[in-house]
Amino acid sequence: MKARWSKLDGYFNDHIVDGHQVQSEHGIARPAFQMRLDQPHRTGASLDSWRLVIPQYELHLSILLSEAQSGKDLHVGAASTCGSSLVMGKPSGGCGTCRARRVKCDEARPVCGRCRKARRTCSGYRDPHSVWFRDESDAVARRVKRSATLDKESSSTEPSVLTLARRNTSQEVYPGHYPLRFPLAIVNFALDHTFQATCFFLNTYTWFNASSTVETSFKHGAGSTESLGQKAMMASIASVGLANLASMQRSSSMRLSARREYTKALQLTNSALSDPELVTADTTLTAIVCLSLFEIIACQRNESLQSWIEHSQGVATVLELRGRDQLRREGGFWMFQALRNEVLLGCLQKKTRLPSVLIDMPDQVATDLTSYPLPTDGDRLVKVMAKFAGLQADVREGILSDSSEIVKMAMAIDLELEQFAGNVSASFTYKVETQSGSVSSCEYEEGNFCHYRGTYHIYQSVWSCNIWNNYRYIRILVNNMILTHLQSMVLGGHQVLDYGLFKAHCIRIRDLMRQLATDICCSVPFKFGVAGNESKNVFDSPHTYAGTGFTMLLPLTMAALVGGASSPMHNWAMRCFHVIGREMGIGTALTIITVLREEQGGLHWIDAMESGDNVWPRAMLQ
Repeated sequence: MKARWSKLDGYFNDHIVDGHQVQSEHGIARPAFQMRLDQPHRTGASLDSWRLVIPQYELHLSILLSEAQSGKDLHVGAASTCGSSLVMGKPSGGCGTCRARRVKCDEARPVCGRCRKARRTCSGYRDPHSVWFRDESDAVARRVKRSATLDKESSSTEPSVLTLARRNTSQEVYPGHYPLRFPLAIVNFALDHTFQATCFFLNTYTWFNASSTVETSFKHGAGSTESLGQKAMMASIASVGLANLASMQRSSSMRLSARREYTKALQLTNSALSDPELVTADTTLTAIVCLSLFEIIACQRNESLQSWIEHSQGVATVLELRGRDQLRREGGFWMFQALRNEVLLGCLQKKTRLPSVLIDMPDQVATDLTSYPLPTDGDRLVKVMAKFAGLQADVREGILSDSSEIVKMAMAIDLELEQFAGNVSASFTYKVETQSGSVSSCEYEEGNFCHYRGTYHIYQSVWSCNIWNNYRYIRILVNNMILTHLQSMVLGGHQVLDYGLFKAHCIRIRDLMRQLATDICCSVPFKFGVAGNESKNVFDSPHTYAGTGFTMLLPLTMAALVGGASSPMHNWAMRCFHVIGREMGIGTALTIITVLREEQGGLHWIDAMESGDNVWPRAMLQ
């Protein structure tokens, strides 16, 4: 079952017609249902304005908490204490025979052990999806008609309920919808925090196809081994969602719940990894990715970043074990693309090599991918980034120590990156737009990120924006390595450098790095969903998702380091980190603010050299 929560601007789209039918958005009559939750109802759940969408049943349940505006009042039970609430507990997964006898079933497949030992006929198991819904059409109709005869005094004695307002709708306003003849009977359920966190995650972290994995997993059902992978995946998803919501809502109770789910997910994932069938399953891979995301979101110390790197290495191992078959499914292919990027960023942080099998795998199956197009731009960039990761590893391990040789190899990689930027497909091109009015109009408005110093980018997709920022991030790293080893050559008494050429080369690299950092800053309005909207506040943007913030952490860190403290770039990056940390709930952003607050950057010596200061004794250069 795929379920997600999304913002709803209107009022109830599903309602009772003639007291016994639910009217869908498309005018199709559906039975009225009541929904069961695995967790008990809780009083005071933060509902805000959300819609639960379950495409499998074409059922839309809408809840809007607002002041009454017009029409009759609608009532929703606030908790399990409400007389109209239906709290049925967790549905039994036992076989039909054991449920009829009211005894515990061991749920063994295909026949339960209790029936087998007693030599009874096991009637089998229910579809796990069917127990989530119960046809309450007749009961709802009776309840609505009965409530119409109650007087006002009797309503005051009912348990506490939430009051909602319904607009007067008509066929002219909503074609295909009909006026209500009775007060609306609402499906009774209260939102559990874990369920809310799961829905939040599936609606937010769309970049590695987790929602598709969840849907497929539940659609196929769960055997005894499959259920272990499902449990690991769902526990890890809940831990990420809870951690995110805890940071956004400053909730200590949700933070504790997130830690409990994380511990549970770790145990289940380790069990799944020890199973030869589950180790390569989509559910297990999704669980590992979520565990690494948890470290980024709940980060409160530098050790959390190290844990994220370790989890990314686990992702790399599982991607290798899954082999080429994962790329023959479109969902598996896109998951591979997104997760390989995460693994590569972890390799760059730890200065280790990207496994060669992850580099070559797409080429090995390219001829077989006829059902969907193979995006070549991202794959080309990964190959160049992997070369630089290998160069970093060689330097760290002492395989390469000659600065002149390192500079030569780094410049060759930089040339490949330049060629990549000049030869991308049409779907990866982007526009550079200029904001009319004052260039600094948004610079000091806390919530306004509509442009960076009068300029912003428009990309054709979020994926292409991520690829471009990865390019900028890696090219800054490459050129920083070149500058570092040019300095080493000078300090080491290298006598083959011409001072004029050395100065010109350093200035060219500095200008390139600052332009790349500026482009990163100009991509932020697009990522925050406010590009070019002069009065749009980023805190109100529906695109201000945690998934967006996660992909901006490393590029913005590079931009802040290039600019240095007190520069416009540094100030902009700090503001972005504040939004990512406080509003999107990603704790790593707040840690980065602490680390970079006073960072001066490493390019000021080039500024001094350009202005004529004697940075390097001329005797050291020819």
